[in-house]
Amino acid sequence: MPDRREFLGALAAAGVARAQARMPVIDCHVHAGHAPALVDPWSAIADPEEIVARNREAGIDKSVIFPISNDTFERANQEIADICGRYPGRFIGYAKHDPVNEKGRIRQMLLHECRDLGLRGLKLHGHPGAEILDVVAELGIPIIYHPRRVALFDEIAKNYPTIDLILAHLGSDLSADWREHLAAIEMARRHPNVYLDTGAVVLTRYIEQAIRELGAEKIIFGSDEPEVDCRLEIFKIRMLRLQKAQEEMILGGNLQRLLGKYRGG
Repeated sequence: MPDRREFLGALAAAGVARAQARMPVIDCHVHAGHAPALVDPWSAIADPEEIVARNREAGIDKSVIFPISNDTFERANQEIADICGRYPGRFIGYAKHDPVNEKGRIRQMLLHECRDLGLRGLKLHGHPGAEILDVVAELGIPIIYHPRRVALFDEIAKNYPTIDLILAHLGSDLSADWREHLAAIEMARRHPNVYLDTGAVVLTRYIEQAIRELGAEKIIFGSDEPEVDCRLEIFKIRMLRLQKAQEEMILGGNLQRLLGKYRGG
């Protein structure tokens, strides 16, 4: 029979094992760093200290961070890598690029940012062409894209089936157009490589509809921090009272699977 010390040691070890086995909670949509001009709160500064503090309150283990508004992103992406270095284990860095302003230089920059700076994905607002998509396919990194219209995803998803595409805001930031939510659900249904991000979705019925029709494996938790509070955004998922396996997929498992495809060297 083990003595009391051995018994307590075994309990502690079991607790550590359970903690290590728990699926990490990851926010896939967070802005960080500085912009060159102070315009609006959501496009001027995003303080990582504030993000980390709210993550702790919300029970979020890590956040994917990428730059806020810039005309070009070489320095901004370096800032993201520096933030990741200052907060080890708290952030996963993504690059951001402008397909027009940085045309002709994106391949070289993105290879450097992933292979040398340790960034693991790409955020886009501008519509990408072959220059971006070819190097993303080569690296095996995901794209989180906030298009003007959901329909812009169709050609990319069809022509680049090996690229994992995350459609931000379930297709409509702040649920400005509920029809785009429906279009996003249909887009994810049609293409195996399209996933939906839950960040800043006001009409939560469409999150529920997406899970019901597509399955939890196609939904990825995001917040759109720091101007959208992750403590509220994660509650939208928790309140659904999903099965544990479904909730774990949405809150971290799906994104972890996509990030595991990285082959940048």
